[in-house]
Amino acid sequence: MIRVFIIAQSIVTQAGLTALLTPDLAIAGSAIRPASISSAIDASDATVILLEQDAMSDVSEVEIPIVLLLDDSSAIAEFLQAGIRSILPSDVSREQLTEAIKATSAGLSVLHPELIDSMFVPTVRSSEPMPLTPREVEVLTMLAEGLGNKAIAQHLNLSEHTVKFHISSIFSKLDVSSRTEAVILGAKQGWILL
Repeated sequence: MIRVFIIAQSIVTQAGLTALLTPDLAIAGSAIRPASISSAIDASDATVILLEQDAMSDVSEVEIPIVLLLDDSSAIAEFLQAGIRSILPSDVSREQLTEAIKATSAGLSVLHPELIDSMFVPTVRSSEPMPLTPREVEVLTMLAEGLGNKAIAQHLNLSEHTVKFHISSIFSKLDVSSRTEAVILGAKQGWILL
C-alpha cells in the first residue's frame, strides 16, 4: 500500500488534503510548515510526500518522491530542478491527485497539462503591435525552419521574386540585415516559435 506523508500550510488544508486521499492510500503522517522536511518525515514509513507549495522548505536532501500542489506556476522549472517528481495545480481533482500519487510512487513523474502549457507561453511580448503581415510571419517561420527562397515559394505557392520581396520587407520592418537576426528577433518578440 502507498503511504503518503502530507505537508501543508495549515491544519485546515491538511484536513482537506487528507479528505482528498482515496481509501487505497494510507496516511503515513503529516506536518504543518516544518522547518525541515527531512526531519519531519524521518520517523515515518512514507513512500510519497504530498507537499503544498506554501508549506515548502528545502527538499534537496529528501529521498522520498514528492508530489507538489502548486498555486503559482511561474517557478515550475526551479521545482523540477530541485528534485520534485510530480507537480499538479492545487485545485486538482481527487482522481487526478490519486493517480499522480500512484504514478509517482511507481517512479514516474507527473506534470498536469495546464502546467505544461504555462511553461511554453512566450515570456517576452512586445508592447508594440506586430509590424509584420500574416504572410510575412509565414515567411519568417519558414526562414526559422531553415528553408531557402525556392522552398518557401513552393510551400506558399508564390514566385521566388515575391518571396524575396517579403524577406526584404521583413528585414526593413525589423531593422535587421540577415535571416538569422530576423528569426532571433521574431522569436524574442513571440511572433514565431522555434
